Amino acid sequence: MENQTTQTQDNSQTQEETQTTDTTQTTQTTDTFSWKTKLDPDLANSPTMQKFDDSSEGLSKAVESHLSLEKLLGHEKVPIPKDINDVEGHNRLAKALGVPDKAEGYGLADPNMPKELVESGMTFDKQKFAETVHAFKLTPNQAKGLWKAYTEMSISAYTKALQEHQQGLQQTVNQLRSEWGDAYETNVDLGQMVINKFSSDQDTNDYLTSIMTKDPRAIKFLAQIGNQFAENKIGEFSYKRFSLTPEQAQAEIDEIIKDPKHPYTSRDATPAEHERAVLYVNSLYSAIAKAKGQV
Repeated sequence: MENQTTQTQDNSQTQEETQTTDTTQTTQTTDTFSWKTKLDPDLANSPTMQKFDDSSEGLSKAVESHLSLEKLLGHEKVPIPKDINDVEGHNRLAKALGVPDKAEGYGLADPNMPKELVESGMTFDKQKFAETVHAFKLTPNQAKGLWKAYTEMSISAYTKALQEHQQGLQQTVNQLRSEWGDAYETNVDLGQMVINKFSSDQDTNDYLTSIMTKDPRAIKFLAQIGNQFAENKIGEFSYKRFSLTPEQAQAEIDEIIKDPKHPYTSRDATPAEHERAVLYVNSLYSAIAKAKGQV
């Protein structure tokens, strides 16, 4: 029994010593692992290698970095332009980025415009926009993104302005209807008659209508003038014109000369009347000459 106990103790001690030895060897192996010692000194001491630890983990990081670089270099290489004057370099880079040869190559989509904006005459010059972004060598995705943002912002701003205009116009209508009652339509027609009568062309007519219908005071003013025409009271308004344009002066001279009963041409006029007429016609000729810088 005593011998068996002694043998058992010896075996246990031997196993512990073996485990201790294995652990010590493993620790020494881990502590002494060095991959940089296998490299040439110039490589081992290079700034690039200094980024990685001299351990198994550092070696893994170095290999991973090399593989990533090799993968990157496997793609098509495009040199960076030297400077802003490197036209060939910029063209080469633009082609690599997919910039089309012509502005039409962007294939910009038509903007989605509400019906009321289309009817109002709002348009976008897609070709001009494409030519502009092509001059700056934008990629197709950049051009399309910018076009979408530009059209959407413009449509939003125009829609808001149109809504505000319509709201203001409705407020004006409501105010005048409350003041004029059943006479509202008649008074508006009288005001429009004034614009129609004195507008030189349709563009002027449209402009005056759009401007003056924004303010109820302007509409009232036009309605008052129109009412004077309707009641034939314009003749009661008199004004002595003391100066004429060259065209007006010449027109008056022509009318006088064509009128056989005018003191300027009539033989029945008294000397005094004829003299006053001559002086007046001469003053008209003088006004024309002065306007032309001949006096």
